[in-house]
Amino acid sequence: MMVPMKRIGWFHKEITIFQYERGLLYREGRLERVLEPGRYEFRRAEPVEVAKVSLREMSHIVSGQALLTSDRIEVRITLVAQYRVTDPRLALQGVENYIEQLHQELQLALRDVVAARTMDQLLEGRAEISAELLRLSADPAKRYGVELTRVGLRDVILPREVQRVLMLEVEADRTGRADLVKARHEVAAARARANTAKLLAETPEVARMQELDALLALAGKGGNVVVLPNLADLFTPRHGRNGST
Repeated sequence: MMVPMKRIGWFHKEITIFQYERGLLYREGRLERVLEPGRYEFRRAEPVEVAKVSLREMSHIVSGQALLTSDRIEVRITLVAQYRVTDPRLALQGVENYIEQLHQELQLALRDVVAARTMDQLLEGRAEISAELLRLSADPAKRYGVELTRVGLRDVILPREVQRVLMLEVEADRTGRADLVKARHEVAAARARANTAKLLAETPEVARMQELDALLALAGKGGNVVVLPNLADLFTPRHGRNGST
């Protein structure tokens, strides 16, 4: 964490703290004060050292955690946390390494959250899980000057056997939906045919017009020969069910 200072000539040294940083000035191993952004110059012989801490928002990845759900299925999870240092003194003085400490806090929170849920709950409640991870990790992080702003699951990898079962379920669901749609179309087509048959039975003139249209269509195609033994019958109205013409 300590940053070497730049030498100025033979007798002085300097260090620059940028706007997004804070510096912790140690004199003979003791923390003297926090350096705000600016340029600082010291005599070369002074027993001082400076540690820099960035205040920018940063991301931390906890990858490849193999965990067991409550229904004893092993999953491999990667999560991402966004954080920033709010108290440089606590970040450097409160723990040995605040980044490693944050990593452990996230690991423990993730283990507790996953162990309390089934695989289905884990896959369906990612937003709820992210909120719970943030709640479990935020308070411990504050003790060493770190503010967690967001925690989210990036990857949830299931065992191959579970993936195959899920794919079979998805395929079965798709097949069932396709069969249902096909059945609906068949019912609609059957209803349409029944309605057409009813219409033709009740109005013989419509049936006769369809016959004439069919004959005209056949006669209009090259090479077709249409033989009509009783041509006059085509123009004779048929009787309906009630004997009317």
